[in-house]
Amino acid sequence: MAMISLLIHLLKKIIQLINYSIAALLWLFGMGLMVWYPLRWWPGDRFTPIQLLNYFTPWLLVALLPALIFAALSKRRWLMLMLIMPTFIIMYNYAPLFLPRATSPALAHSGRIKVMSYNIWGYNRNTDDIADIIHREQPDILFLQEIYGSKAIVLKQKLQDLYPGQDRYYSTMDDESGQGIISRYPLTPLGISYTQGRAQKAIIHTPDGDIHVWNVHLKQPRDWVTQHRQVINLVQDVAHVDQPLIVGGDFNTTEQSEVYKMIDQYLDNTHWEAGWGFGFSFPAEKPIIKGVKVPVTTPMLRIDHIFHNNLLFTHSAKTLSDSGGSDHYPVVSELSVIQ
Repeated sequence: MAMISLLIHLLKKIIQLINYSIAALLWLFGMGLMVWYPLRWWPGDRFTPIQLLNYFTPWLLVALLPALIFAALSKRRWLMLMLIMPTFIIMYNYAPLFLPRATSPALAHSGRIKVMSYNIWGYNRNTDDIADIIHREQPDILFLQEIYGSKAIVLKQKLQDLYPGQDRYYSTMDDESGQGIISRYPLTPLGISYTQGRAQKAIIHTPDGDIHVWNVHLKQPRDWVTQHRQVINLVQDVAHVDQPLIVGGDFNTTEQSEVYKMIDQYLDNTHWEAGWGFGFSFPAEKPIIKGVKVPVTTPMLRIDHIFHNNLLFTHSAKTLSDSGGSDHYPVVSELSVIQ
């Protein structure tokens, strides 16, 4: 009996130690989040830990919600109060994505235009699967990223039945930028700006009037200085467009980042206007490191976006569940020009 009592006593001590250790870690976690929030303004994304937290903000809830339950069950009131604050802020920020949005179809005076942005991935050889996805969605305007070399030619051939074959309906799908625009309507290419994130620009001549379209592929976030400069240059031009404008592509940034907020000052995100849920678009497949698949949940981030200025209205927005072999899921939106 003495031995059993000793074992029970030791077990209680171990449980108590684990309990205290978890509480200590959660205090550090909570205090870290309290420090993180003001640091988002300065130094912001230039400080890598802040940038990572900004990119993975929704996933903080995976830790915060169980942490709150632990604090409540262990009756740690002050710990619970500390964890409630970041939990509330994050849930409040993302709540609009899970609530019905007000619609104003009366604003639209033109037919709907379906827009798709699709990073097909430079190493993806599944051109049949890529073409199948495009055929299923049949977008009126298609932004493609990482479309290099022969894949541009092959895709043109596979999409001949969906889009007219004249060159005026395609904008540079065979240069080193990897950018491509395909339109159901005639288009006028306006060139490409590498200093604006490989912004490929064109004017689409629709039956309801001209629409400016920009296909963007920003630098990856690890080169934050270049990415930041690209966005500064991009929004400077956005601010001077006084006609309907759609800007889509792979922005390599999420809605909580510093560079995203610069874009958001001038443009509206179709997903936040008419989408549902987090709409994660990357990575579509589990990343492979040294030949081994990393066991992570996919996708984890939304870095593919479709923006528009205040001369367009969003009817719907979605993220597809088929990547066609790419590491990105395509994003699709329906818009109309408004008066």
